[in-house]
Amino acid sequence: MEQQPSTLKDQIGLSSRDLDLLMDLSLKGYRYLNCGHLRLLGYFPEESACKDGITRLLDAGLVMRLFLPIVTQEMASDDVYILSRLGARFLAQTREISPLGLAGPARPSPLFMEHGIKISDFMCSLEAALSGGQETRLVNWKSEFVLKAIRARTVKDSNPWDPSKKLPVIPDGLFSLETNSRVEHYSLEADRGTMGIESIRRKMLAYVALFRQGLHKTAYGLPHFRVLLVTTTPYRQDRFRAALRNIGYCQNMFLFTIWKKVSSETIVTEPIWMKANSQSPVRLLD
Repeated sequence: MEQQPSTLKDQIGLSSRDLDLLMDLSLKGYRYLNCGHLRLLGYFPEESACKDGITRLLDAGLVMRLFLPIVTQEMASDDVYILSRLGARFLAQTREISPLGLAGPARPSPLFMEHGIKISDFMCSLEAALSGGQETRLVNWKSEFVLKAIRARTVKDSNPWDPSKKLPVIPDGLFSLETNSRVEHYSLEADRGTMGIESIRRKMLAYVALFRQGLHKTAYGLPHFRVLLVTTTPYRQDRFRAALRNIGYCQNMFLFTIWKKVSSETIVTEPIWMKANSQSPVRLLD
């Protein structure tokens, strides 16, 4: 018989930090996290501590372990953890929030998992880069799931070259950075190398349309934004940049880099980002 959240709360005695971890494992957080991610987020000092802490949550049924069957040079094999249905109910009761939209399916598709892990790679590196009393701080994060829920359906914009067609805009996430009383807003696009160049170009056109029509203000409440596209290889990065140059509008809205350059040491402070029309890399906040 499945234990009730109130019983689990008494038995496990989770701390507020444990509850923060469960929230990060939810659809409203980063959803798919491995021990590398959890260490970047500061939950555990080392691998063994992570395994011990996660095992306690696994044994209580609050967390599920998944295995990524796709192993590539970009994606190492590792255990991946998500929030369970019981964990969602426990978290909702303890935090006094709705359990709806906290837990996802127990058997997600491998490609969906891979995409989610790449988003976690980026955001956990960003959080680690901003830890330790940095002047810049993360002030907002909305996952793809939250963005869909806000609008109830996908935001769609008219193609600026063919108004009869609609282009979907579903960011992989939105986040904001605050530094010296200045707030910058970013839309994240995590490319795994599976989408064609034309598909990415259509997505960039949708962002241009969203900006030109001011829908970023009404849909997401943002006064302005930039789009970060992280891809797999320098070749794809250059192809995307060339495709954007042909658009001829809002080129500085987009910044590109590759996954190998993204880490907690580089993501904010190093010039790893390329604009469409420049040959010199820039820093994220330049």
